[in-house]
Amino acid sequence: MVMGLVASHANAITCTEAISTLMPCKDYLIGKSNFVSVPCCTGASALNGKVKTKPELKSMCECLKQAAAALHVIPERAKSLPAICKITTPIPIDPNADCNSI
Repeated sequence: MVMGLVASHANAITCTEAISTLMPCKDYLIGKSNFVSVPCCTGASALNGKVKTKPELKSMCECLKQAAAALHVIPERAKSLPAICKITTPIPIDPNADCNSI
């Protein structure tokens, strides 16, 4: 089960909130759909804007890595999401990322 994050400031987002924000991406990420929806990109962009500090990035990396494993996310699809949604992320979007290197 994915654990919630401790909020370090008012704009911090919990792991549960992050996963909920990205749920519109699920069908694309697991290969059920070949298309990324507008709600998926809206959620990815919103999440990207809320995670800023190094501790937040590391925690979010761990959170999303656990969720990706539980949902059987296709790594290539996860890696393609920022380009499809036209966002730049401060960390690689990769279920196999080393979160300790952040």
